[in-house]
This record gives sequence, structure tokens and C-alpha cells, in this order.
Amino acid sequence: MFRTQIYIPETTHQQAKRLAGQLNQTLTELLRRLIITGLEEEKKKVKPKKLSSLAKLNIKSGPKDLSSKLDFYLYR
Repeated sequence: MFRTQIYIPETTHQQAKRLAGQLNQTLTELLRRLIITGLEEEKKKVKPKKLSSLAKLNIKSGPKDLSSKLDFYLYR
């Protein structure tokens, strides 16, 4: 695990501390769980990168001289 430090408003800290007590958890346990849940939700919103669609093409072949004639293939 890594240690990190963040600044949050006092009211947010109090609410989190109160909720952790109600759930019979430590503040640390609650915040870790909330961060993990939040990250999972945010990842669902992110669109895949353009290159990932290119990788799905699963191209197995191409010109054998591509590296030596890159300009020719790129700009023709």
C-alpha cells in the first residue's frame, strides 16, 4: 500500500467520520472503499482510446518493407 495525503473540507471529514461510525468501520476503511467504488464508476465513463479499436482489427500481415519505405506507404 501507498501512503498519500489529501485535503478535504472539514464538513466532508465530519460526515465521513460519522458514516464510518454508523457502519462500524474505521474512517480509513470507509475512504478506501469509497475511492475504489468511485474509481470503478469513473472507469465506466471513460471512452476507449482510439488505438484500442485499431488493436481489435487483429492485423497479422502487411508489407514486408514497411519500415524502410514508411514514407511511401504513409504519403501515397
